Amino acid sequence: MKTHPSYKEGPGMKVLTPEILLAGIFVLALFIRLLYLNQIISTPIFHGLVVDAEKYDSFALHILKGNLTHKDFIYLNPLYPFFLAFIYLIGGHSHFAVACIQALIDSISSVLIYFISSTLFNKKVGAIAALTYACYGLTIFYTGVILAPTLVIFLSLSLIVSLLAAQEKRNPLIFSISGFLFGLVVAARPNVILFLFFLPLWFFTASKNRLGVSKSIQRLLFFLVGFSTIMLLIIIRNYSIEKRFSPFSVQGGINFYIGNNPEATGTFMTPHGLSSSPIEQVKTSIRYAEKQLGKTLTPFQASRYWLSKGLTFIKNNPLDAFSLYMTKCAFFFRKEELPLNIDYTLSRDFAPLFRLPFVSFGILVPFALLGIILSLKRRAGILLLLLFIVSYVLSVTIFFVTARYRVPVVPFLIICSSYALYSLGKMLCAKETKGLTIYGTVLIVSFIGINYDFTFFTRPSPATHYNNLGLVYSRQGNSDEALSVLKRALSIDPYCFETHFNLGNVYREKGAFNEAIDCYKKTLQINPGFAEAHNNLGMTYGKKGLLDEAISEFNSALTINPTLVDAHYNRGTAYGKQGKLEKALSDFKKELVMYPDNAKAHYNLGLAYIRKGMNEKAALEFKKGIALNPDLAEAYKKLGLGTTLSGTK
Repeated sequence: MKTHPSYKEGPGMKVLTPEILLAGIFVLALFIRLLYLNQIISTPIFHGLVVDAEKYDSFALHILKGNLTHKDFIYLNPLYPFFLAFIYLIGGHSHFAVACIQALIDSISSVLIYFISSTLFNKKVGAIAALTYACYGLTIFYTGVILAPTLVIFLSLSLIVSLLAAQEKRNPLIFSISGFLFGLVVAARPNVILFLFFLPLWFFTASKNRLGVSKSIQRLLFFLVGFSTIMLLIIIRNYSIEKRFSPFSVQGGINFYIGNNPEATGTFMTPHGLSSSPIEQVKTSIRYAEKQLGKTLTPFQASRYWLSKGLTFIKNNPLDAFSLYMTKCAFFFRKEELPLNIDYTLSRDFAPLFRLPFVSFGILVPFALLGIILSLKRRAGILLLLLFIVSYVLSVTIFFVTARYRVPVVPFLIICSSYALYSLGKMLCAKETKGLTIYGTVLIVSFIGINYDFTFFTRPSPATHYNNLGLVYSRQGNSDEALSVLKRALSIDPYCFETHFNLGNVYREKGAFNEAIDCYKKTLQINPGFAEAHNNLGMTYGKKGLLDEAISEFNSALTINPTLVDAHYNRGTAYGKQGKLEKALSDFKKELVMYPDNAKAHYNLGLAYIRKGMNEKAALEFKKGIALNPDLAEAYKKLGLGTTLSGTK
């Protein structure tokens, strides 16, 4: 791609060529990210997968097994699990391999930023932008987390590079490649699709003086062909799962409601009665919608129900909705990194590298806003960049604002801020006092607005961060640390029902059943509709031999969520201990209807058949369990007993 002709090499610059400078920035970016990975490789934030990260990892493993149509796939965005699966295929099930690949592509993103900046402005702006991105704290952080932002940023930058190259070379194939890349971006971050409605303005504006309307339409059509290729693949996959023609996951409706309801805060919140974990949240939202409407709904129909509720709130409360959107816009441009799943600010304790003064959002945005103002005055070619920024800001504020959802726009703000720095430098060298005064004032005012701690702005509670950290410690078997961190979360927010629930799980694993029961009861006082809490309370009663109380809790869990497979299994086990074999058989069969590939469920059904003297059926279930899981030792043992099982000795 051509660079802006205003760039001129000064004395001595031929020694440090743009190629050498760019290579140096790439090496610096990669070094910083690998140093960061070295610091966190043994910490909980690296090894502990919770919430979204856990589900992405699980989906990737399903894909590797050839299961491309797992029914839970419709609950999360499709691209990132395939990205993980590809890495696992090459390097094994290694989170470190994923982090290394993410560090590499994030370093390449610095190079892409250089090319975009050089094309739209000049090579000096490109060098400033690439170096700034190499030292941007939050993007460094996400390279070590099993989440999609690093991939989304890389693909978004690749999209813009491709569009600029297509415009320069006037090659229809490159426009199709651009559309293909855009499809990948949407598959990873669906809200970006709003950019599609802004793009025609760029297509018609960029070439109106040279090629005319017909050529602009032709290029746009080539772009749409590439985009439609990806969308069609996702539609086929979704139809095979849910018999629904749509390229999107079914979480859009509930996400829209989270950002648009009477209790909405502008950032992530959990509506009363729903889970805050990604897939369970959608599932509980479906059950809630079914209860409200009194009929069975598909996930897509339930999503439309929540979308309708959000739109109704906006329609009936226009002033409140307007105030909420202003709040979300303020959140988007504020200095704070609003957490979702994991808190970047608090996670710095695990990585000493982040004690260095890396570039932050609060520093970036004032310069970016100034850069946008300056570019509007002097650069017509900046339109594509501005359209992406505007569409992305709108696409996030339609829902709710978090650091993870905001970060993909950072590279584009960096490009604008780099132009502002370059322009201010030129003014300073030229001693343009008037310009420095005006633009310096704009910079100071915006800096205060973005960074000052106003009394009306309250940062979200860090309780969620400590809750998730406690969950990580628990899964690593470090129950003492888990208890300490979960109690800290409750000291911040004593009404966080999921923290009470997780604390109860830790106590139950430690054998402190009375403490666990108290925690589960507190969970249900705050959220009576939390089926998993009823189930785990029942399990704890069962550990104490209180089978009637246990069955009562399992009944409550299944009343709330009839598809809670663990509750069917646990109730069936309790019925078996009471000698109620018909009821036990019924629960185990229901478990297999929902999860026919569950080897343990076949084993449990086999045990129930043995107790009824139905040995031939028992042997068949044990063999089914072994076929699904050759390591199911208990089934081998039962088949090897001296009982007269059919075909078995």
